[in-house]
Amino acid sequence: MSSSTADLDSSIATLPLPAAVVRLGHESGVAVERLRAEQSLRDAESTWPGQVADRWSDWMSRALESVSLRCRLFELSLDEATQLAADGAKLVGCDQSGERVAVLVGAERGVAAFATNEIDGVQKVTLRSLASDGIDAGESRTWIMLDRPQMSGSVLGEGLARKPVRRFLRLLRPEWSDIGIILTFAFFAGLLSLATPIAVEALVNTVAFGRMLQPVVVLAALLFGFLAFAGVMQGVQTFVVEIIQRRLFARVAGDLAYRLPRVEASGWSGAYGPELVNRFLDVVTLQKVTAQLLTDGIGIVLATIVGMTVLAFYHPWLLGFDVLLLLLVVSGLIVLGRGAIPAAIKESKLKYGLVAWFEDIARCQNGFKSSGGAAFANDRASQLTSRYLAHRQDHFDVFFRQLVFVLTLQAIAGTVLLGGGGWLVIQGQLTLGQLVAAELIVATILSSLAKLGKHLDGFYDVVAAVDKLGALFDLPTERADGLLTLPEGRGARVRFAGVTHPHGGKSLQSGVTHAAEPCDRLAVLGPSGSGKTTIMRILYGLERPTSGHVEIEHADPRDLRPEVLREHVALAAEPELFEGTLAENVHLHRPGVTSNDVRGALFSVGLLDAALRFPDGLETGLNASGNPLSLTQQRLLMIARAMAGAPRLLLVDGVLDGLPDDGLRRVLDSLTDPKQPWTLVVTTGRASIAESVGRFVTLDPQESKAPAPLGAEDSP
Repeated sequence: MSSSTADLDSSIATLPLPAAVVRLGHESGVAVERLRAEQSLRDAESTWPGQVADRWSDWMSRALESVSLRCRLFELSLDEATQLAADGAKLVGCDQSGERVAVLVGAERGVAAFATNEIDGVQKVTLRSLASDGIDAGESRTWIMLDRPQMSGSVLGEGLARKPVRRFLRLLRPEWSDIGIILTFAFFAGLLSLATPIAVEALVNTVAFGRMLQPVVVLAALLFGFLAFAGVMQGVQTFVVEIIQRRLFARVAGDLAYRLPRVEASGWSGAYGPELVNRFLDVVTLQKVTAQLLTDGIGIVLATIVGMTVLAFYHPWLLGFDVLLLLLVVSGLIVLGRGAIPAAIKESKLKYGLVAWFEDIARCQNGFKSSGGAAFANDRASQLTSRYLAHRQDHFDVFFRQLVFVLTLQAIAGTVLLGGGGWLVIQGQLTLGQLVAAELIVATILSSLAKLGKHLDGFYDVVAAVDKLGALFDLPTERADGLLTLPEGRGARVRFAGVTHPHGGKSLQSGVTHAAEPCDRLAVLGPSGSGKTTIMRILYGLERPTSGHVEIEHADPRDLRPEVLREHVALAAEPELFEGTLAENVHLHRPGVTSNDVRGALFSVGLLDAALRFPDGLETGLNASGNPLSLTQQRLLMIARAMAGAPRLLLVDGVLDGLPDDGLRRVLDSLTDPKQPWTLVVTTGRASIAESVGRFVTLDPQESKAPAPLGAEDSP
């Protein structure tokens, strides 16, 4: 870092690293204790020792992740960082020593706001003053930028599962500044919309007293100017709403892309993941209805308020008319709208139930082609459709009674105003022009009330959409903190100590294995239901034992960060493929996996030749069902994926049982090769495979009747 950076400490307010972590948590709405921040930084420092000036960004980013704050590193100039801060980003830059950092929390019109030690305290510094102090605002340096807060926890999760309206408002919280712009433009557009009735009033009065053309021309020119300006503001308003729509989509998509790979295994219990994520499609409803509410909805409310205000100045009777109309609208919609939101949510849930059934039909094609299968599919779809229509009717009943109320009120209010206004004109308390203007204003207000029905339906739809998205936002994620590394070495020592875990209503039996030393080859033999997969899931950090503990290199998997654990542990289970190339399904874009590693892993399992025979070779596209690979080839691909990362602990969960004998020997030879750098644990139901691995232990499901410790300290 250049010498100009040294002036950062004297020119800009800086904080110690722990204080910066706490302040960034505060800025993101996440409570972070100072002691926890200090501990996270100490853990990072012990994992990546070095000079503070060289390592501060690694320590800071890891500490932020440990307190559930997502961040990214960038090389930015101070000018670029300030521009990002002006758009709402929170950034951290460092002085020359690396021991103190500047937290950039905002910027506006060439003025940057830096955090100070006080809660919510900021120091505002102009970029011009920084230049006069010798700081080069164009020089690039490392900055850490905080990502948007996740849409869970304190932001959109805790306590909001049954409060979709509050969740919707919190979802819009990052857009408050732009919504303020929309409100400003809508207010002035509402004022300018009065140009027409006021111009008509002036025209009527002018015509009543004479037939001169010049006032008419002037009125027409003024009206055109006002309406044109109102049109420009509405155009800008529409542009801002479009930006908000894009941000909503990007934020929801970004949150789910971050969340779904980190969902706890318990989060998927009782749910089918591919069906559950269909609720993401409700983001389109969220976009469109939010746009309608921010343009038409706000415009209707403000135009109504402005119009009623103008009417109130015409005559006290019209003021009373305004108040009565407003009270009737608000009270009527509240009373008649009871039950609308729960009905909309139930309707939406039934919609996804029908989608899930259609997915089941498409997934189980052979089953529904059997005798009676098609009729069953149709009957179940008819039942779900009937239930959906029943809930749709409940929702429509609430909406329709509100609509009837609004339309009835529109007819009555228009009639009352015409009669009462005409009487005031006859009494000489209103001019004819004022009556015409009042009729035009009230016509606009009543027209807005008529449109209100459409927006009420949209509001119920968006609340139901947010409720559906909440099912994704509320998925629990794995812990973000924990140990950052394991002791270096070849292979990994694994030890079970009194572990019990319920599976299928049973518990793991006693007398399994005590330990596997580094680079051991161990098989766990047992029939289906004996708990083999449970053992593997505990080792991989997907499950937790109910008692006892597991050690990998003397560390409990529960104490390790999930990404650190899986950097050293790989699991090969039943095929899990995604739409991408064959090579992508092996390397998963892991930083340490090269193209040579992919080819080597495929060669080791005997799949390389078959892959190269495809027209596109390793770039052959696969779909989610694994086509064009056979089921056996898909299993081999899972083993190759696990091998490609050269893990220290390789877990193979039942995949070998489905391989034919002619390919099984080659795979076993590759897995058990003494040159391989891993400790191997294989679960199988075939005794021949267990014997080929070498040392093995047997699980007996008949002994799994009550919770019992897993593991003694002796070898089998």
